[in-house]
Parts: sequence; C-alpha cells; structure tokens
Amino acid sequence: MSSTALGLPTGSPRWRHTTTALVVLAWAAVALGLDLAGAPQVLLLVVLAPVLEEAAFRAGLQEWLLARRATPLAANLVVAVAFALLHLATQGRWEALLVAGPALLVGAAYNRWRRLRTCVLLHAAMNAAWLAAPLVFRAS
Repeated sequence: MSSTALGLPTGSPRWRHTTTALVVLAWAAVALGLDLAGAPQVLLLVVLAPVLEEAAFRAGLQEWLLARRATPLAANLVVAVAFALLHLATQGRWEALLVAGPALLVGAAYNRWRRLRTCVLLHAAMNAAWLAAPLVFRAS
C-alpha cells in the first residue's frame, strides 16, 4: 500500500515517524528473538543494536525534537540522557550511564550531517571497539 493510498505524503513527518516506529519494532523483535536463541554478542552489538538504537534515538527522538524547534544541542543532550537511562534500565549497573558520552558524539554527527547511516556506522564502530578491548589487553 502506497503512502498516497494512506493519505500521507511520502515526505511528511507523520509518515516518517510512523515508518521509523514500525522499523524499530521489527528490529526489536528480531533482536529479542536472536538474543533468546543465543545469537553471538557480536551480531547483537555490532549489527542489530546500532541499527535499532539509532533508528529509535536519532531518526525517532532526536528528529522529533528538532522538528519541534529544539536546538540541536538540546535535542542531542535529551537523546544522550534518554539513551543512557535506557542502558541503565536494561543493564542495572550505574556504569551503563557512561554511554551518554559516546551518544553525544553520535548525536553531534547526526546534527551535522542528518544521516542515519553515519550514526549507525559510528555506533557499530564504538561497540566493536568495546568488544575488542578485552581481547587486545589480554593479548598484551
């Protein structure tokens, strides 16, 4: 069914937010299924989490805030705090709040280029480095 058939122009913010929400829900279902099936942590943290989280937080929340005339800095700060609180809620350790720092960097990239792909790649690279760090230090 086309967006015109739904009465929503392709470029409308409402259509983009609805599409983003559906994509995030689909990715979340896939990620949960893979997690429950015991998928490798690399797949979850380097592929699925960056796509899911950046779609939700950048294309979703940050874009929503910017569309409502929040300053780029304010939108980035709100998203970084929300991202950190989500990690705290899911991990249950205060160290999870440290993701706010990298989230600010990814948010700055989004404010600069407004490309979700760039944010996903940055997020994936950060998660890959985090996963590789113990291996590098253990080998030393």
